[in-house]
Amino acid sequence: MTRLQAGDVPAFGRGAALLGCGGGGRVDHTVSAIRRVGPGFGVPVLSLDDPRLERVAAVGLVGSTTVLEEKMPSGRELPDALAAVERWTGDRADAVLPAQIGGVTGPAAALTAHLVGRPLVDADLVGRATPRLDQLTLFAAGALPVTAAAATSSGLRIVVDAPSPGDLETVWREAVSHSGGWAAFAIGPVPIAALRARAVAGSVTRALRTGRALAAAADPEALARAVGGRVVALGRVVDVDRAGDAMAFVHSTTAIVDTRTGAVARIEAGSEYVHCLVDGEPVASTPSLIVVVDARSLDPVAADRIRTGDELAVLVLPGADWWWADPVRLGRVAPRAYGVDADVVPEPAGVR
Repeated sequence: MTRLQAGDVPAFGRGAALLGCGGGGRVDHTVSAIRRVGPGFGVPVLSLDDPRLERVAAVGLVGSTTVLEEKMPSGRELPDALAAVERWTGDRADAVLPAQIGGVTGPAAALTAHLVGRPLVDADLVGRATPRLDQLTLFAAGALPVTAAAATSSGLRIVVDAPSPGDLETVWREAVSHSGGWAAFAIGPVPIAALRARAVAGSVTRALRTGRALAAAADPEALARAVGGRVVALGRVVDVDRAGDAMAFVHSTTAIVDTRTGAVARIEAGSEYVHCLVDGEPVASTPSLIVVVDARSLDPVAADRIRTGDELAVLVLPGADWWWADPVRLGRVAPRAYGVDADVVPEPAGVR
């Protein structure tokens, strides 16, 4: 893939929504914003190995995705965050990459690249969506002090030289809670050598390929085959239990009775789907991608929008190799990192 064009945007948005694993925010408004750019939209897409890259900035969103839907971005927040971090460091980013490909950040990074006239890197820092900054690959492989800037919807600009992702997240979340509920951020510019060791390659291409498969598939099984996944449940939601604890990572448990077998599938979810059991036996967990789609339309279904009576399909897609390569990395995105007292479920032989 060498360029993301206007005609690619609907598929790219659908793919990013699916890779959000039930979280990451809705992509609709950002996709619409790109469409308003018209046929003139287009950004070069560079691989991590491109020799022209020296420094790259990661861009994303922090805060409440629910508030983000109610208080829409003006379109300037991400470019403003990027400008702030470049001004503070004195370094110019050669390109931008999504902090996470899942959810709204994927399309938002593409729009940012277009607005600032930079290429988009075919990579991200998760391979899906995740709720915390310390779960970005940039930080999960050990300490990497960075400079980062956030731009809130109310116009506040915050630049932090962060010794740890925890410090960065604490400062930003405290600020956004009093300034609109969400913020755009830019991290870096990071030397490309560090990114090559700490990023998930091919994420933009995967989102586009997944979105095209969604559009072409006739049913959940066809979709699973097209994206290299498997269907672990297909049926009706019989129960949704939401905890309502704003501080917990796990907010809901969903029970689905499989119409094919009568088995009961249970999905544990917080911001995203993180653990799945069928008749009490674990069948998938993070960092594998647990995704839920409408059984008929195949539209991705967000974790906070599942309702009793919904007809859904639960699919499991392979997770990024980067997480599986090291036990320390794996622990950062294991079920217990989300508050689920369960071990990581290995991916079946032949999946990787």
